[in-house]
Amino acid sequence: MQLFEAEATLAIEPFDETLIIAENDSMMRGLLRTALEQPRRTLLLCADGLEAVELATQTLATLVLLDLRMPKIDGIEACLQIRQLPRYASVPIVILTVFDGDVLRRRALRAGATAFLGKPFSRGALLQVVNPLIEAHKRALQPERG
Repeated sequence: MQLFEAEATLAIEPFDETLIIAENDSMMRGLLRTALEQPRRTLLLCADGLEAVELATQTLATLVLLDLRMPKIDGIEACLQIRQLPRYASVPIVILTVFDGDVLRRRALRAGATAFLGKPFSRGALLQVVNPLIEAHKRALQPERG
């Protein structure tokens, strides 16, 4: 554990963004971490939907990524539960899945998902979905300047 003097603590820049990433495949979690790591961004990685819901109750994320097929509870159920948390009404939630189709898309959107991304995807495709959602969410939270 690292301890900071009070003055040093003031110099530490806060993270601008926090992402919850729930993916049961460890290799995919690693790929997502590599693709999404940035300075001033913290990534909270977990392996199932229940852990994602627990993380959401403990912190306010800027964006949530949920794999559709996970142990304990799947991505759609995790999305439903996260959306019930008052602070998560406007937080973007992206469902990731190898299973593509209109039925699953509609289920994900009805559960409160903001976007649906089919696997496999390129780093560029992931960032094209995630980055605009993060920026839009951050802008919506900023007070109006007059």
